[in-house]
Amino acid sequence: MKIKLIAADLDGTLLHDDKSVSQRTLSDLQKAAEAGCIVMPATGRVLSGIPHQVLSVPGISYAITSNGALVVDLKKHSVIYSSLMTAEESGSIVKKMCKTGFLVEAYWNGTAYCERKAFERMLSLNPPKWLTDFVLKSQNFVDDLPNFISSHNAQLEKVNMPYIPENIRVPMYKELRSENKYFICSSCPTNIEVNTIGCSKGKALKVLCRKFGINPDQAMAIGDSGNDLKMLQEAGVAVAMENAEPEIRSTANFVTSTNNEDGVAAAIEKFVLS
Repeated sequence: MKIKLIAADLDGTLLHDDKSVSQRTLSDLQKAAEAGCIVMPATGRVLSGIPHQVLSVPGISYAITSNGALVVDLKKHSVIYSSLMTAEESGSIVKKMCKTGFLVEAYWNGTAYCERKAFERMLSLNPPKWLTDFVLKSQNFVDDLPNFISSHNAQLEKVNMPYIPENIRVPMYKELRSENKYFICSSCPTNIEVNTIGCSKGKALKVLCRKFGINPDQAMAIGDSGNDLKMLQEAGVAVAMENAEPEIRSTANFVTSTNNEDGVAAAIEKFVLS
């Protein structure tokens, strides 16, 4: 069956480990769009955190962001679909996570917010340089994140703790999962991502297929980690990266090469351009 929609995760999937995008991948994304596919990033990142290289590819007009909490029309600068936390949920989870003293990112209206003092504490943990650079580039710093969120009555897309010691991360992950109030996942071994219950990239993909009249069997999803699972389950062609988590590899019906070996490009060449 002809592929009509391609949704590709970014970190660990479309992006190399150094967060660059190869010319081969950019070229194949454009070729797929020219062949009639709807091509889009499907990321846990907030909209403002998607690399310009990706957004500037001719033919990329839509993006699934914040794990499916916000689907945007990039050309019209409009929201197609949203699955947001309530203001009460937003305030509660931000307050809870900020009590740890570690960096907490709040995604709201396509932008990310965090506290500078928490960022400085993260630096003491010696995070990878790409993460430090990304936070400095993508975040808006505020003095008091819980107060900022509550005073704006913000309905958040997602709350993220990007770099947490295991002795803090594991108990918190288990506690949040046991509460069954939020959708909890991780896109890398050091983070915790929190969305409203029922939110997922898979739900966003389903909404888009319905909007464009595409049978889900004609959608190809490509990913590597836990926040990609429901998206792969929804798509007719589920592609896991060779570097993907075991659960993702076992869910997929095709395993491509690693993110550093242009696995997204290889999948597009196999299923769309051949």
